Amino acid sequence: MHLARRPSAEQIETYRVERLEVSPSHPSTAPAAEGYREDVFSRSVGHGQTDFEAAREGLRRWVGHRHAGFEVSPADAALEAGSTVALLTRQLGIWVLAACRVEQVIDEPDRFGFIYATLPGHPVRGHETFVLRSTKTGVWFDIVAVSKPDSTLVRVSKPVGIFLQRRITERYLDGIAEYVAAASGD
Repeated sequence: MHLARRPSAEQIETYRVERLEVSPSHPSTAPAAEGYREDVFSRSVGHGQTDFEAAREGLRRWVGHRHAGFEVSPADAALEAGSTVALLTRQLGIWVLAACRVEQVIDEPDRFGFIYATLPGHPVRGHETFVLRSTKTGVWFDIVAVSKPDSTLVRVSKPVGIFLQRRITERYLDGIAEYVAAASGD
C-alpha cells in the first residue's frame, strides 16, 4: 500500500490484523512462474561461532530490516512460522505499508534463517529467504528474493523498483554485518 502520509500506529496494526488469515500472494512453496525475478545476494558477516550467534540474534530481532529503514510491527515480532508482520518504510517520499507472513524458520547448528511471503496489498508478489550459514570460510548471510510487481506504481516504475529492492537488500546485509561487528567489538 502506497501512502502520501505516515500511517498511525493504530492504522498499521489494523492493516496487519486484516491480513492475519489471508493467503500469501505467492507462497514460498510455489515455483517462480513467468514474470518473477529471482535475485540472490550473499555476504560474509563474520567468522566463528560467536559471530554466528550474534548474526542469529540480529536476524531474530529484525536488525537487517530495521537497518534498511523498515519499522517492523509489532516491534517485538516473534520470528516463528505463522507470524504476520507489517513493514513500514518511506521510499522516494512515498510511505509504503506492506505485510508478510513468516512461512518457515530454519534452525540448525550451522544454518539459521527464515522465509516469508508477501500478503495482499504488498507492492510485490513473492517471497524472500534470509539464511545465515556458518562455514569453514566464515559466517555468510544469503538472501534470495523471488518477486514480481503487484501494484500499478511498481509495474510502471519497474527499473526504479529493481533499484530500490537491491538497495534495500544491501542494507539488510549491512545491518547484520554491522550488528555482528558491534557484538564482537570490531
